Amino acid sequence: MIRPTSPVGEAMMQLLAAYTDYKDPLGPGVAIQRKGAVKDFFVESGKASFEVHDGRERAFDVDIHVSPPSENVRRAVHSGEIESAVPKVGEIQIHHVCPEWANPCRHEIAAFLQLVKEIDEDQNVLLKWRDIDNKKQERERNLKKDQSSTESEKKATIRTLRDNLPGRFVRMADSKKSTQIISNQDVINFLSFPQQVENNSEHEQISQRHLQENEKIQIDFDGFDIQPLITDALETMSDFLLKN
Repeated sequence: MIRPTSPVGEAMMQLLAAYTDYKDPLGPGVAIQRKGAVKDFFVESGKASFEVHDGRERAFDVDIHVSPPSENVRRAVHSGEIESAVPKVGEIQIHHVCPEWANPCRHEIAAFLQLVKEIDEDQNVLLKWRDIDNKKQERERNLKKDQSSTESEKKATIRTLRDNLPGRFVRMADSKKSTQIISNQDVINFLSFPQQVENNSEHEQISQRHLQENEKIQIDFDGFDIQPLITDALETMSDFLLKN
């Protein structure tokens, strides 16, 4: 017998018990599911499909249909109550052609147990089956992906600088052995340009404006302009220090 490890899986097992009218017809179905005879699982909006093999020449197709969820159910799921997506008994129908008289038959029970297992291992199977878009999870996944991409770009910038400027990186002393502690804000102030620069002469103002409007600053190193790399490195270091 499947032992669910999640609240959603437990709710699905309760649904199966209610669907079988709390009787004990699960035995043959459990044996089929346990030996891996439920195959070709496919889930789509409103339907989960299986092929059940019981030793006969051909497999039996089992389709478990479910009704669309109400708006209340959708709102509950979007607020984080994933188990609210588990349907009621009256919302599911099992389509299966079987020569046996039992209702539900062992093939249906085996397929249902496999569905419970799939949902217990991945709750997104339940959401897809019920046609519910979990926007909260999607936003969290996209946020983590963006953060990971940004960190990777920063690390790539540092690696590029290290590769192109061999011997010019200074390894900082261990903070535990250092006799002088420099705060993060001191480093940020050192690396940052002042927001306002007061020029005492008209000549300096004109020169600075001309430089900003008409010239691009270049830092030449062995024939390469490394100014973009240094700019990215300074931004990376500033972001790191602000976060820590």
